[in-house]
Amino acid sequence: MEPVDEMRSWLELGPLDSERLKELVPVVEPHVGPIIDRFYASILRHPGSNTVLTGPEQVERLKRTLRQWLREVFEGPHDLAYVERRRTIGRRHVQVGLPDRYMFLAMHQILHDLTVVVRAEMEAPERHLDSLCRVLMFDLALMTGTYVQQREVLQLDTLQALLVKHLRLSVFLVDNDGFVRAATDASLRMAGLTDPRGQSWRAVLPKGLLEAGHLEAEVHRARTRRRAINLPRVDVDDPDGTMRSYRVHLVPLDHTLASLLVQIEDLTDAVDLESRLRSSEALAQLGSLSAAVSHELRNPLAGISGALQVISRSMKDGDPHRNILQKVDAEVKRLNALVSDLLAFARPGTARLGNVDLRQLASETMELVATDHPAVAWELEGDGRATADPDLVRQILHNLLRNAVDAAGSEGRVRIEVDDGRLRVGDSGTGVPEAQRTRVFEPFVTTKTRGTGLGLAISRRNAEAMHGSLKLVEDSPLCGACFELAVPPGLT
Repeated sequence: MEPVDEMRSWLELGPLDSERLKELVPVVEPHVGPIIDRFYASILRHPGSNTVLTGPEQVERLKRTLRQWLREVFEGPHDLAYVERRRTIGRRHVQVGLPDRYMFLAMHQILHDLTVVVRAEMEAPERHLDSLCRVLMFDLALMTGTYVQQREVLQLDTLQALLVKHLRLSVFLVDNDGFVRAATDASLRMAGLTDPRGQSWRAVLPKGLLEAGHLEAEVHRARTRRRAINLPRVDVDDPDGTMRSYRVHLVPLDHTLASLLVQIEDLTDAVDLESRLRSSEALAQLGSLSAAVSHELRNPLAGISGALQVISRSMKDGDPHRNILQKVDAEVKRLNALVSDLLAFARPGTARLGNVDLRQLASETMELVATDHPAVAWELEGDGRATADPDLVRQILHNLLRNAVDAAGSEGRVRIEVDDGRLRVGDSGTGVPEAQRTRVFEPFVTTKTRGTGLGLAISRRNAEAMHGSLKLVEDSPLCGACFELAVPPGLT
């Protein structure tokens, strides 16, 4: 049952009431003017009226409105148009700031004055007064119900406006034609405009951000696929020569006024802080150490390894010393790998970004690692593309897959999940111990007995070189450890 029908049923308001009210028109008409005058005289005696009434001219206008309202009460028709006019009165009272108590007090006074008139003019007024009371309560319910709803909307709008005003993110709401319909205050500063509404979203965003983030293509893809797209980091060269970094989130919307939300977060300060931390004394010392290790150890280690191989080949088959020399050679190779990891961490390479097929890279790397581990159950699911350096993605995947095999065991399971701009590698091992979960990406931290502790640190450095991220996630598909590589999505 509709709310209006429910109110009519509750009050037992029907056509007979409308007929009785029409019969009252000649009875009350001579008294309407004095009733209205007494009504506003009473209002003006209360201090609270000063917040709403601004002067005699407004009072005269309101008197005319009240007269029209009373005429409709008695003459009807009490149809849907009548209902909507009463609701409009409730909304108008919210707009002018009239406290809701005044509607109850006013209705009481009107009903009282009309009752006095009807009882004085009619011999048997009870049925007519009953109909009058029903219609006035119907009016009051319509006006106060709409008043409460409108006030809640206004309060919520005010709260949302306060939130938007102080939100530091730049957020634009864009319609189907590509024009900005609403924006946060931070968006105004980014756009350099007093009001970006009505402007094309392409015109209000920094040109460098549009180009570096391939935003036109990303917006098209988000709208076409009806799926949110996140660009974790987009680096932009400002005209003044400085570098700024942004995170961009594109969310398709299903709204009559907006079809897309563009959220932009300025990461420049965070990136600068991270850069300063990376340039701390510890890393500077590591760089110096790496250079010394490269000069002092790499060439001698290569010479030792070559000499061991020559000596080993000169020995007869079955010589008991051959096995010892092979073990020594293995340790030399391990030390050489440590030197290589040190150099890779201290001197990260430059990413060469391009549009790559993540599933193809995952398949190739998985096949390479699987060759040495044929008993492991390998799984590859999903598809996607990314804007990334294929060599760095392979290096990261190779390290993650080797770690996954070590954790899962020779007959465990390793799974790769692929999506646009995203790769997940999970294993069926025991997972990362709770005490080390926050430190797995720190240099020289490892859960292996013979690991260097630099593999994940290097992998994260490579991910960041591609404006992406590498993190340990909680929801592992195989109940072991699960690492996620996120890079900017590619074009399809």
